[in-house]
Amino acid sequence: MTDARTLLWSARAVLLDFDGPVTPLMPAPLNMQIADAARAALARHGIDPDEMRETSDHLAIIRWAGAHAPDALPAVEAICTDAEVEAARTSQPTEGAHELITALDEAGVPIVIVTNNSADAASTYLDRFDLAGRIRGIVGRPEGRPDLLKPDTHMVKKALRIARVEAGDATLVGDSVSDVQVAHAAGARSLGYAKNPRRGAELAAAGADALTETMAAMVP
Repeated sequence: MTDARTLLWSARAVLLDFDGPVTPLMPAPLNMQIADAARAALARHGIDPDEMRETSDHLAIIRWAGAHAPDALPAVEAICTDAEVEAARTSQPTEGAHELITALDEAGVPIVIVTNNSADAASTYLDRFDLAGRIRGIVGRPEGRPDLLKPDTHMVKKALRIARVEAGDATLVGDSVSDVQVAHAAGARSLGYAKNPRRGAELAAAGADALTETMAAMVP
């Protein structure tokens, strides 16, 4: 496995996941509360899928609605987007994340946020901490198209166009298996943020090119 700092700092652009590497946007129990709100939006359309009753992942509910209840999708997405933006108004930085964003920007490395959450949530958070000017762009959840969420390559390819680099010159930093999968599918390198040992094992098994246990360890 490649040294994590070498992998990151040899990149001509960094594609950065938002929830996790930048801020823990929806820690428990908030994640379950938002999932409950998404389920309530489905229920108002007379839909109560067994497979979605226990999940704390609101993105899974959005995906389900896109595949099985497209008429309810706009309502589910609206509820989730509002909740994400509200969470972004109070969520706290991941240790070292702001310092890394600043260091990359000052080194002239373009940073593009690539997130399955809404772009509005990422923008709200970055504005709170005066970081928006250090980010080249934000690629968030495509409205009405949850099928294009990571690990589909749609958003990563859009981010590469914003950064104006080829995939092989970019490193995607993320904390989920889907981040590793989409990086490789698009031809980019993957740096896994292993926020705990279990996640580290999952990211390694998925084939992450490098792992870091902290974002702070990536700051020069």
